[in-house]
Amino acid sequence: MARLDGRKALVTGGAQGLGRAISRRLAAEGAAVTIVDLNDEKAAECVELIENDGGSAGFVRANVAKREDIARAVEASAVDGALHVLVNAAQYFAMPKALELVADKDWELSEATGPKATFRFMQLAYPYLKAAGKASVINFVSGSALGGIAYTGPYSAAKGAIGALTKVAANEWAAHGIRVNALCPFALTDVQRDMIGTGWDNYTRTAEASPMRRGADPETEIAPAVAFLACDDSAFVTGTVLHVDGGMTELSTVDYAKSPGVFG
Repeated sequence: MARLDGRKALVTGGAQGLGRAISRRLAAEGAAVTIVDLNDEKAAECVELIENDGGSAGFVRANVAKREDIARAVEASAVDGALHVLVNAAQYFAMPKALELVADKDWELSEATGPKATFRFMQLAYPYLKAAGKASVINFVSGSALGGIAYTGPYSAAKGAIGALTKVAANEWAAHGIRVNALCPFALTDVQRDMIGTGWDNYTRTAEASPMRRGADPETEIAPAVAFLACDDSAFVTGTVLHVDGGMTELSTVDYAKSPGVFG
């Protein structure tokens, strides 16, 4: 039996990059997945892939920076009053700049799509997660926040706040059967390549200099870790950060601040 049979999952940013891999894996594990994204074309492709593989998926077009969109997405995913898995994978990424050069727009978008969106999804989903009897929330943090990587102010601040929120929620919600954990990944995806642009070569060189000399494969290494946190195999795991980064955060000696074109 698939580990998530009969359960409902919501994945923000679920049509592209890591989110796409996660949506497909949760569906393969038996979950009925609601994909929340702004890209209609990518979402339709992901839903089709899932259905062709025998899974169940739906799409809600929503801007995670808007509370009304979040409420609509949560309600659509919890059609019979319960939600078992919430994955907060969406996040705006501001191009790296020195703190004194960061624009208000980049700071505000990082906050709105990161900690504020994560908080709103969790808050609005809470009654449905509680109604499920046992549920799992998986948030996303970053080594940039944990390591204070230069030139990533808005993004690192957003991810740091999500990490703190994860622990608070885990503490408050444990009594209601809701586990809350975070994943700290390091992977190379098409979405990241499009965002980083001309700095991509330097980014891949950073991966090659990391302990395992590469980034993770989203389909075979990141998504399975999310599925583990979502299912009963991790029934006694809450309030933790699972590093799926090949040792990048804890072991790497790479000096990111000296990677021109990426963080400089």
